[in-house]
Amino acid sequence: MAALAVVLASVSPRVVVAQAAPKGAAKAPALVKRVPLAAADVADIVTLEKLEDRRDFDVTALQRIAASKHPELRRRAALAIARFYDPRGRALLRTMRTDADTAVLATVVWATGQLVDTSAVVWLDSLLQGAKTPVGVATEAAGAFGKIRTSDTRMRLSLYLGNAAPSPRTAPVVAEALLAIGRHRDRGSIGSIVRWAQSADVELRWRAAWALFRNRDPAEIPDLMALAKDPSPEVRMWALRGLTGPRADSSDVGAIGARQAIVEALRDADRRVQTEAVRSLGTFFDAGSLIQLTLLLNAEDMWIATTAAEGIGSRGDKARAAIAQLVSSTESDNPAWIRAAAITALADVWLAEALDPATAMAKDTSLTVRTAAAQVLAKLGLGGRAGIELLLKDPDRAVRATANQAYLTLADTVEELSVRRAARKRAFASQDVAVRAAAAASMAKWADASDIPTLLDAFAVALKDSALIAQESTIEALADIEQRGGAAAAAFFAKYPTAPSDVVYGFAGRGFGPKTLAAWGAGRPAHPTRTDADYQRIVETVVVPVYNGAPAPRLRWETTKGAVDTELNPLDTPLASDYLLQLTAKGTLQNIRFDRVVPNFVAQQREAEINEPLQRDEISRGRLVRGNLSWGSNIGNAPRFPGRGPGAAYDTGPAVYTFGVTPQPHNEGDFAALGRVVKGMDVVDRLELGDYVKSVRVLKAGEK
Repeated sequence: MAALAVVLASVSPRVVVAQAAPKGAAKAPALVKRVPLAAADVADIVTLEKLEDRRDFDVTALQRIAASKHPELRRRAALAIARFYDPRGRALLRTMRTDADTAVLATVVWATGQLVDTSAVVWLDSLLQGAKTPVGVATEAAGAFGKIRTSDTRMRLSLYLGNAAPSPRTAPVVAEALLAIGRHRDRGSIGSIVRWAQSADVELRWRAAWALFRNRDPAEIPDLMALAKDPSPEVRMWALRGLTGPRADSSDVGAIGARQAIVEALRDADRRVQTEAVRSLGTFFDAGSLIQLTLLLNAEDMWIATTAAEGIGSRGDKARAAIAQLVSSTESDNPAWIRAAAITALADVWLAEALDPATAMAKDTSLTVRTAAAQVLAKLGLGGRAGIELLLKDPDRAVRATANQAYLTLADTVEELSVRRAARKRAFASQDVAVRAAAAASMAKWADASDIPTLLDAFAVALKDSALIAQESTIEALADIEQRGGAAAAAFFAKYPTAPSDVVYGFAGRGFGPKTLAAWGAGRPAHPTRTDADYQRIVETVVVPVYNGAPAPRLRWETTKGAVDTELNPLDTPLASDYLLQLTAKGTLQNIRFDRVVPNFVAQQREAEINEPLQRDEISRGRLVRGNLSWGSNIGNAPRFPGRGPGAAYDTGPAVYTFGVTPQPHNEGDFAALGRVVKGMDVVDRLELGDYVKSVRVLKAGEK
């Protein structure tokens, strides 16, 4: 652990001593010396924040600040260049490769990886292999290879892991190299990973287990089985996640041996290990595993019970023996989360059996239950009509949208397109944004070029909504027409030669991909709300005090399970920090529902405001460790256009605040690390789907 702290010291120019965080929470780097900021330096930081927020790739300004005498300005310039995600940034970063400041050079290396600069591989490898390379720099070189994912970078990581000598100095670099090799999609030699699975350092062993499970190679099953008996639960849980049925069945060990290791882990004292055992058990399709999963539906721990339900549902009709227990689990005397998981699984196993319980659940007071019921009733189609009608005017916008889309789809049983279009015309005239969003979504699969004018008119109306769902669903319907050969993109960009908003830029990027780039350019529209005075205020009140040694702001999130205290990372995420502080000051963060809770992964809240603005993803060198406060984005997650670009770029989502329950190395470099939990991780671990953030407030100095 002490060795890993060495690399953390170069992440940021100021932070609290690592021991301040509770066990199991994200730790801050150690305190390092800072060079004072002059007024001109502060002005340059203001310039960078303004350029970043407006996505204005000003080469002249970036070059000038990147050559500043002040190391913090050079560091922030490299950070900004990475966050533009503009190929022109690669040339700027090349000019910074000889920087003498370790934190600056490490940031340059990290930024090179963020921009996926394949021409830098040889240089990065020289840093990774160099005996005199500062630890923080070598660590970022390893991390960069996890983003420049080619067969060459995987080979170089494997060579490093195979040759590196165990020592306190190499430990942080090896740790990052293990995560980086685990991020590669292609299989390869696992010998260099297995080597570190036998390390005395638990921080290296769990990363080796993570890399092995991510490798998805049947040859690793014996090593994962050995790691499933490791003294550390962090190691055991990752090992168990890799013991999946299909992989084990293809290995020399076979499914029976791997399944036995999983069954033993069901009795583990650590709930994270138990959860991963249940998750893996769900990938085995023998009768004994189904019996085990069915019994676990009655577990008191919701992580276990809901994971068991998901495992049963994944079997489809091969899990018919569990139908009676699934039906029982949907009844009102069970917790909302298990009821929702059970009805979802029941629909996957035998849809007809889900009709009566789903219809009854449509009347439930729990939003968690009604949401699940709406999705199941939509699958039932005509058979679920009675339940769907109960939800057409549901208080929740998302439930209404699901129900109305299902109701409109009932018209699709009539082959006559004029009947379908008439139903959508009536829906598009609704005052309810959920109904109009449903109309667009319900016609996406069959609409053709003749529907383009209707959808363009619907989009014009949607631009006046405070909620964004109709804008998104209308663009998605147009994008589907485009994929089927209709000229929807040309019609859309002809009507809107410039992006109506940065949010619409994101929707269009995911829908139309490179055509969005051609029509609207690489830059998103300027953020409509921040002024020059705002940038000055943010830097002076959020960045400078913390840089000068003041404590970072701490927030207390009062949830239905208890209080969670977080410390923000304003040096690297000033815009996000200020936005969160502003929401807190306005009292906006009240009764915010956790609508995505994944056992042993994350607890994620709904957006704070109905018209939540699209946020700048201030990606940094901050890692997504347990106890991390972040928000998600859709970078690299555009089904029509895989990979990064206009279809999947930064700034793709609203501020849906997320507490990390486990490390998330696969998301590092894509999600913004806004801060860390410093107190209340036990509360985070107890959160369930449907829990709420009751309120958030800023803690006073010294308050505990």
